[in-house]
Formats: sequence, C-alpha cells, structure tokens
Amino acid sequence: MSQQNGIATLLKAEKEAHEIVSKSRKYRQDKLKQAKSDAAQEIEAYKTKKDQELKDFESKNVGSTAELEKQAEQDVQGELEEIKKISKAKTPAVIKLLVSAVTEPIPEMHVNAI
Repeated sequence: MSQQNGIATLLKAEKEAHEIVSKSRKYRQDKLKQAKSDAAQEIEAYKTKKDQELKDFESKNVGSTAELEKQAEQDVQGELEEIKKISKAKTPAVIKLLVSAVTEPIPEMHVNAI
C-alpha cells in the first residue's frame, strides 16, 4: 500500500510539475505577444512621427528648391554666354591655324617609323 501511495504521490507531483510548466509556457507566450504588440505600436508611433517631420521639412523647403533650380539655371546660362563670347573671339585664330595646317604641311617622320 505504501508503494501505491508513493506512486500516487509521484503521479500527483508529475501532474503539478506539468501544470507549472504549462502555466510558465502560457505566461511566456503571452509576454511575447504583448512585447510584439508593444513593439508594433512603438514602430507605428515612430513612423507617424517621422512622416510628420518629413512633411514639415518638405513644406518648409518647397520654395527653396524652386529658387535653387532657378539660380542654377541662371548660372548655367551665364556660363554658356561666356563660352560663346570666348568662342566668337577665338574663332578667327582657330580658322587661320586650321587653314595654315592644311595648306602648309610640314613633312616629318612619324614617331613609330624610326
């Protein structure tokens, strides 16, 4: 009888241990779900905050972008005008150089021919 009593005690202890382990697993799973939920809420709040910051930044800098583009366009046009002026000034000299190179060749041996 004491042997059956011992077995019953062991079975009871095993059942209690199983219940404790089950409760512990359930507690851990609940904590993980809660942590995931909290993390998702924090991520969403952070995302919303950053989106708002981006919108504020864009609204502040909308005009400055157009102004920068206009300034860059003016700079490019100024440089193009300067290049055209230099080109007009040097065109006769370049033409003279090309004509003289074609009409008055200087015979010399090629570097690789030696």
